[in-house]
Amino acid sequence: MDPERSVFLPATRDEALNRLSDFLEESAGKYADTRNHVLPGHGNVSRLSTATRTRLLLESEICEAAREKFSAGKIEKFEQEIWWRLYWKGWLELRPSIWTDYINDLSRLEWNDRATEVAAGRSGVAMMDHFAKELIETGYLHNHARMWWASFWIHIERLPWQLGADFFQRHLLDGDAASNTLSWRWVAGLQTRGKSYLVRRSNLERYVEADLLSANSQGLSRLENPSPAPGLDFEEHPNCGSVPLCEDPALLPAEGLGIWIHDEDLLLEKSPLAGLHPKALLAPRPRTLWEQHNYSDRKREFLTHALSDGTSRAGSHFDLVSGISNADDLGEALVTGAKENGLSAIVAMQPFTGPLTDELPRLTSALEKADVSLHLIRRDEDTEAMQRATAGFFGFWKKTSALRERLPL
Repeated sequence: MDPERSVFLPATRDEALNRLSDFLEESAGKYADTRNHVLPGHGNVSRLSTATRTRLLLESEICEAAREKFSAGKIEKFEQEIWWRLYWKGWLELRPSIWTDYINDLSRLEWNDRATEVAAGRSGVAMMDHFAKELIETGYLHNHARMWWASFWIHIERLPWQLGADFFQRHLLDGDAASNTLSWRWVAGLQTRGKSYLVRRSNLERYVEADLLSANSQGLSRLENPSPAPGLDFEEHPNCGSVPLCEDPALLPAEGLGIWIHDEDLLLEKSPLAGLHPKALLAPRPRTLWEQHNYSDRKREFLTHALSDGTSRAGSHFDLVSGISNADDLGEALVTGAKENGLSAIVAMQPFTGPLTDELPRLTSALEKADVSLHLIRRDEDTEAMQRATAGFFGFWKKTSALRERLPL
């Protein structure tokens, strides 16, 4: 890998805790002033997004550590960035039809030659090509670079936003359905009335490190007078009323219970499941599901590593033998695990709207045929926060102030 594009992204809880400690010591105090700048290595931002995507760290843990070291005013911008991801999850949870429409659109769209060239980093605009290659090689992009590249794809190249979002979702190690899909919609102008995001040469010249920009200056003239792509208009999506409520852990079966561990929540020892006494832990690696969504080799390797770490910690916490297994079919893997361990019920942390949630009806049906019930649990603080994602982020930020003050629970 090109050393210039080398970037450390935590794939275990220990790595995430160390990254958080280093960030708070080295960069957090300057975050509000430096966060928008795109620098080689990205030392000015936390790079904890992979940890929150997989719940190697909780948002509350990160913010508590930041508050111990800095005043609320000093660290507010960083805390807001941490909570943006949970806001997006709640916003999509209240409007799941947006995800369904996006998936349906993808099934009808085809990659043309130009889309393939741009995604491969061969657009002719060197800075955008640098970002495309960085994403493929590292599985990461600075947030500002994500917005620029998405805007370039939509408003300069006039390519379907859904294909660009899919390209990001394939490669971003921190990519999840909510933050990725809704961010692309925002850039396109579909998310907020009267707002689309236009990449501009002047913005790159202000925020990209000078040597990096100088080395990738070819084609910047294409970014001087951008205009919104036609046919992309704000879409009204009323929320569906409430975030779906999950079950009470106290009502779970006491006997014959197993825990299904998945990559959307890998901190079971700090979850509502922590006090259970399961008979077995099931951690199938959903290889076929990842392949169906065209996850890159790098992303699959990262998720496997994170899943292995979460499973190992769960094994220690519950004092059970643990280990991940491959699953060509997730339903069959859970049914097989239930039969081998004599389980009558399986419980898991509720996945968020996205690929894994799309699988739940099929998984529930397969387990019911084997006389095994599936139970889903969510952290109360997640439900409480997401329920407030009814409109814009800063309204959400205000409405969750009391919740944030009493965390961690």
